[in-house]
Amino acid sequence: MDKGKYDEAVIELGKAAELDPEDVIYRKDWLRNREVATRRLLAQAEVATAEGRLEDAAQHYRLILKYERGHARATAGLESLLRLKQADEQALQAREALKKGDSSQAAQLLGRALENHPGHSDALALKRELDAAQAKDLISTPSLSNLYKKPINLEFRDASLKMVFEALSRTTGINFIFDREVKSDQRTTVFLKQTTLEDAIDVILTTNQLDKKILNSTSVLVYPNTSAKTKEYQDLVVRAFYLSTAEAKQTAGLLKSMLKIKEVFVDDKLNMLMLRETPDTIALAEKLIALHDLDEPEVMLEVEVLEVNRTRMLELGIDLPKSLTVRPFANSGNSTGDGSESSPILYKLSELKNLNSSNLGVTLPSVTARFEKNDGDANLLANPRIRVKDREKAKIMIGSKVPVVTTTATSDGFISENVQYLDVGLKLEVEPDVHMRDEIGIKVGLEVSNVVNSIKTARGALAYEIGTRTANSVLRLKDGETQVLAGLIRDEDRSSASRIPLLGDVPLLGRLFSSQSDSGNKTEIILSITPRLIRNAQRKEPAAESFWSGTEANLRLKPLQLRSLETAPTNAVPAKPAEEARPAAVTPAAPATPASAEPAPAVVPGVKLQWKGPAAAKVGEPMTLVLHLDSAEALRAAPLQLAYDKSLFEVVSVKEGEYFSKAGKSNFSQLIDKASGRVSVGTASAEAAGAKGEGALLMVVLKPLQAAQESEISVIGMTPIASGGNVGRPALPLIHRLSVAP
Repeated sequence: MDKGKYDEAVIELGKAAELDPEDVIYRKDWLRNREVATRRLLAQAEVATAEGRLEDAAQHYRLILKYERGHARATAGLESLLRLKQADEQALQAREALKKGDSSQAAQLLGRALENHPGHSDALALKRELDAAQAKDLISTPSLSNLYKKPINLEFRDASLKMVFEALSRTTGINFIFDREVKSDQRTTVFLKQTTLEDAIDVILTTNQLDKKILNSTSVLVYPNTSAKTKEYQDLVVRAFYLSTAEAKQTAGLLKSMLKIKEVFVDDKLNMLMLRETPDTIALAEKLIALHDLDEPEVMLEVEVLEVNRTRMLELGIDLPKSLTVRPFANSGNSTGDGSESSPILYKLSELKNLNSSNLGVTLPSVTARFEKNDGDANLLANPRIRVKDREKAKIMIGSKVPVVTTTATSDGFISENVQYLDVGLKLEVEPDVHMRDEIGIKVGLEVSNVVNSIKTARGALAYEIGTRTANSVLRLKDGETQVLAGLIRDEDRSSASRIPLLGDVPLLGRLFSSQSDSGNKTEIILSITPRLIRNAQRKEPAAESFWSGTEANLRLKPLQLRSLETAPTNAVPAKPAEEARPAAVTPAAPATPASAEPAPAVVPGVKLQWKGPAAAKVGEPMTLVLHLDSAEALRAAPLQLAYDKSLFEVVSVKEGEYFSKAGKSNFSQLIDKASGRVSVGTASAEAAGAKGEGALLMVVLKPLQAAQESEISVIGMTPIASGGNVGRPALPLIHRLSVAP
């Protein structure tokens, strides 16, 4: 047992107990050591399992079974190790399947792994990753901008609506399916040039009171835009929002007010909202909640309350007697009394004539010279630190509770007493109001009270005279700024004198015949308060604080618009006019077809654009692309629009380059529309002269989401604005091609 050979020790002890069954000592040692060995081996097996040493754990279980066959925990441990080993293999196979894009096989393998070992950490983590990816794919809707990326030209005069879509279907390869209530003879007139397919279809449908639903990558359903058809075809998404700071009821009111949502489930216990709305409404609600659900500001208030009390007292002079006592001797005449100082002496009236200087005595009083001066300072300091949330009150009370007794007497003689307590001391009440620019408004209420005097009533009860000084103010301070409130002063000066008449009034010499006492008491309250901002509400980026929300009748993530895709003049093919009711041919403009991963710059007189960055990337690893601008003319602004495949990439951020900032101050804004795979960028110089030359216009940080042999990000629109005169536009789209490895 000492060497750790538990199985051999227990077996030998068992043999000893069998050889002498009557000996209780042998049996006791065998049973006790068997229990100790089993407990130690089980603990070692659990540690080995937690550390991933499955073979060592299995060996510990096998040692238990050597001396105790059929041990339940050891048998169950071996079975659990077998299932854990199978779960490891299945989780590894599921990860490989997920890398290959086979999510269904990965889900099946993960299900088996969790059946074998429900708490398998790798399998659970991979399942969460798979569920998140499937949820994202489930609620994401396809966009026509990813189905057909070429600019198109349309010219139709009084043509049948179905014939227009038939021409679009032949040109783009997209199938259009019509609801039976779409009128076949409905006619329309369309003149569109150099625009996107998605914008063209949206405008045609909206102007003809129709709507669409994208079924798959090549099919679009067209139906009348009526409430009945919308309820029939429009899919709804259920989404739960768990709020961290904002109140669920208040947030529900925001959504009902802004988005006109009729039903919102509110769970006050979990502080959660649940919606069942269209994907666009859910996306808008998510943006509104992100703006509303900000962390509450919190402030640490450093408070110092100082009471400065100064007392001065001066007593100077000679305290002379105010009276003389003349009395006869006790043994004179026939007087009666015991002769003590306190006993009165009685005389007969006839004996008064015998009183003279020989039997009268005078008691000489004492004379006291007073020379005393007291000067004292007392500082009472309270230095609390209060941590309080924004717009919440915090109170401090430093002092004592003075009992006040109220006596009640009834007509039948019954008397009852009621004791109440009155707070006396320092009371401080503060309420901060944190502003966005790290400034703190503070409502301050200060009260300092003390017991001045106690008064006894006619019935013997005590009442107290309370002296109070209060101050209330509203401050607005910066983070770390100190404000002092002072001036609550109480000043008392008292002077009293005792003089001998006439002699005490003589100037100078009168001091020898008088005693004078002067006292002064001055008290001042000083409050010092310093706010320390612990956490302020972090506003979202300016681009996230404003976004499109559609019309009053139809919520949308983008406006109804026609975005132009400009092409080089040599590539443009004009559309032929329509004849009578026959539609004109839909003429798509030919896109640029660069062969290399980093295309040559698109050049026009005076302006050059060029992508710079890697041509290969890996899934999950962010990469940076830089768009360079070279202009011989001075530019004041260069707004542009980028397009990317939202299923392949996620735009992490768009940052300003040094092109305009090198000339002085600059302005930069960006709006990432993840739903359509578009990025709108506004960049300009704040200087009147503008900027020219070569430099980085912007930097785009992309995160690849899945592997692809070829993908691209492109500049699809740009309008350079010169400081003086006109400047040519670059030929677009400017494409940067990428290959994404798993």
